[in-house]
Amino acid sequence: MLRPKKVCQILELVRTYSPIRDDRVSKLITWYVKALQKAIDMIWDSIKWRYCFQELVRKGKGKKLVVIRGLKMRIPIITRGRAFKKRLREELMKDNPYAAIL
Repeated sequence: MLRPKKVCQILELVRTYSPIRDDRVSKLITWYVKALQKAIDMIWDSIKWRYCFQELVRKGKGKKLVVIRGLKMRIPIITRGRAFKKRLREELMKDNPYAAIL
């Protein structure tokens, strides 16, 4: 049996772009990172927690139903109202150097 002596080669092409060295771009990226962290903090602070006591039912091998009670689960309630979103946007856009002035 003859085996080919050529080795299969996989060529990969990677495209890179030269970084833009502009003060405005670095200022925008810095603002964006800070705004994301501020948004996460505001959303995290607005979360309210409640506890739920669940009742789970399992089916066993003999098709018996087993009820497990007393499991305490912590459930987050995330604010999704229009007023919260508007306040979040206004707070984040306050320091934006490229935001339009209304």
